[in-house]
Amino acid sequence: MAVLATKSRPSAAEECKDRRGRNGRHSAAEELKDRPAGRNDKVRITSIDSYEMVKKIGEGAYGAVTKARHIDSGETVAIKSSINAGGEAAAALLREAAMLAACAGNPAVVRLREVARGSDLHELHLVMDYVGRSLADVIRSRRRRGQCSFSESEARGAMAQLLAGAATMHAHGVIHRDLKPGNVLVSEKDGRLKICDLGLAKSVVAPPTDMDLEGTLGYMAPELLLCQKDCGAPVDMWALGCIMAEIVVGEPLFTEEDLCQQLISILHLLGIADDISLMPLGVSPPSKLRERVPEEELSPEGFDVLQGLLEYNPKDRLTADAALKKLWFAAKDN
Repeated sequence: MAVLATKSRPSAAEECKDRRGRNGRHSAAEELKDRPAGRNDKVRITSIDSYEMVKKIGEGAYGAVTKARHIDSGETVAIKSSINAGGEAAAALLREAAMLAACAGNPAVVRLREVARGSDLHELHLVMDYVGRSLADVIRSRRRRGQCSFSESEARGAMAQLLAGAATMHAHGVIHRDLKPGNVLVSEKDGRLKICDLGLAKSVVAPPTDMDLEGTLGYMAPELLLCQKDCGAPVDMWALGCIMAEIVVGEPLFTEEDLCQQLISILHLLGIADDISLMPLGVSPPSKLRERVPEEELSPEGFDVLQGLLEYNPKDRLTADAALKKLWFAAKDN
């Protein structure tokens, strides 16, 4: 996807706190102990003094991202540093390092090069490959030029990469939990896509807990919005469905900033049947998804994939592997 390469919507944590009691988070040590095994679980440790900071390029779940240059080699890298000093911030970066290490070798996930230490005991930095702009930046840039959507061929190529990346990530026991265009990078070299910012990622082997609602509201699956305790890989598949729709039509499916309104918008768009056990509201309006993503922008085969990713019930949602086996991906692009 040669033409392809953040601004998060507000957290809904406070609204979720009112819906259920709060339990404590895992400590960093517990999360690292329970981390999934990757292809290369060894991470190098170096000094941040080895790098010259160039400019701030973004902000993730728990840290700011800076474009930097390795002083000796001249290589350009991206460095994520904790926003707030202290042990909790360092622990968050270590958790992300563990998740990135578990994804080592996945071509659709940004590569962690090493962990850099600062002068303070708790000052840690993640040194990663520098990739390029985010997909969100590319979509906004095209919109400003009057090119609202990508071609179906471009959308298919992008989704093939993202689904393959998610399939490998899930196979290694990692759930991203904050997939969105702002957390997908587009390579300046070849236009390939890389998933980044695993600050909210979790291991499937970690026991389920009640946690603050975290992520980006417009890409969060219904079960996350309803504060379900055990949310797994299907939450990533819902987010990928939202990303797919945004690539195709050039604008987000959901733009709400309120948790309850977001749930209403999902029901309004998808026409949830009244036999769904997660939220039995006794309503069965018709789906309006095809109106938002018309056939002139997405073929029936592509729409079949989109519908499968945006199934309300996580048990009915497509897995990444199942989505890649759909007829849409068998099409030959010129």
